[in-house]
Amino acid sequence: MRHAGPSLPPDVHAALGAGQPIEAIKRLRAATGLGLKEAKDLIDAHQRGEAVSVAARAAQPVDGSFHVPDAVRQALAEGNKIEAIRLLRDHEGLGLKEAKDRADAIEQSMGEPASIGMGTVAPGLSPGQQPSGGLGNWIVVAVVLAATVVAYLWMRGGT
Repeated sequence: MRHAGPSLPPDVHAALGAGQPIEAIKRLRAATGLGLKEAKDLIDAHQRGEAVSVAARAAQPVDGSFHVPDAVRQALAEGNKIEAIRLLRDHEGLGLKEAKDRADAIEQSMGEPASIGMGTVAPGLSPGQQPSGGLGNWIVVAVVLAATVVAYLWMRGGT
């Protein structure tokens, strides 16, 4: 038996009434900022007929202005986005995409690219990936080619 109390938002009730518990969980999370497990537990309890109380947390904006654990900021500052995503998933109960989006927003709100060692991550590159050298690469190729030709001519002239 379903409990039809006012504790859940109307759109969540509508989704449950339509037989869509997953949609109800999504709507509850969007309305309250709850984690996946918390929202699912509340929906399950509601469907069992238990009285549920939804303490709405302030929805956390995607612009990174919400509280962020220091470990997440530290991981991003070190260029370890995967660790930051893992920490967000553990701390907030987020899905993978949500945690990645949140990590991106936090990184953007930090105002600078994540640093790696003494350098920084250039936009569009993965941590550790080096930008292409452009003209510098051609100079190296030319020097190596010239050295090879000189060595060949020296060795040929010596025989």
